[in-house]
Amino acid sequence: MDVTYPIYTEQEAINRSIEYKTWQDCSVGDYGISDDGYVAECVKRTKYKKQTEMQFPFGRAWINGSARLLYEPRRDSGNYDGVSTKSYEEIESQRSRTKNTVDVYVRMLLNGGPIDWLQLGKTYRKDQKRPDLTAKRLFKSEKVKRMVDKRIDEALKERGINEGEVLDVIADAIAIAKEKKDPSNMLKGAETFVRILDMLPKKAVQTDTMQIDMTSQILNDIEKEEKRVKLEQKKELA
Repeated sequence: MDVTYPIYTEQEAINRSIEYKTWQDCSVGDYGISDDGYVAECVKRTKYKKQTEMQFPFGRAWINGSARLLYEPRRDSGNYDGVSTKSYEEIESQRSRTKNTVDVYVRMLLNGGPIDWLQLGKTYRKDQKRPDLTAKRLFKSEKVKRMVDKRIDEALKERGINEGEVLDVIADAIAIAKEKKDPSNMLKGAETFVRILDMLPKKAVQTDTMQIDMTSQILNDIEKEEKRVKLEQKKELA
């Protein structure tokens, strides 16, 4: 059963004649005021051997000399359950399993092979029923996309090359495939472009334009080449 807990500003609590305490002094059912001036009911107070944890509708905090209970950062991040005020996305991005999965993804990307989502899923969360789908959801996160972008930059610098040189190499490979009338490898080159450019959010506007123009041109060339090959085959059959 869902329960709704109102959260008041200090002035609203005063206007409603709500009595409140500092959040550290609350028992369950008491109203406490956060360190940034919001009043809410204490939902739970749990005493452990050395510390006591307080839970309010918008978050939890330990009672100690440095702990602060804040509502506004949690309202902004959407994390109403944890001790941290950071968003779930930010917390997840700092986990070792996420960093390891990003490293594996970048290696797959730069090696030019297909993205093995099942392997990525097992690296990230092998406990999941569908680890491949879990991994795909992870890489939709803007935070993780930025991590990939940064890791690509680092990997390229380690090899003494930059993004422009990588794109030039792929473009050259596509040009060679075009000369050899090889639409299959042209398409592979186009797919590599799309994968790399799609993971560079810091250049979003420039990248989107470049990706659309370049991919459209490549796909048009592929379509023309495939039609030419089919015409030649028909002529041979005739």
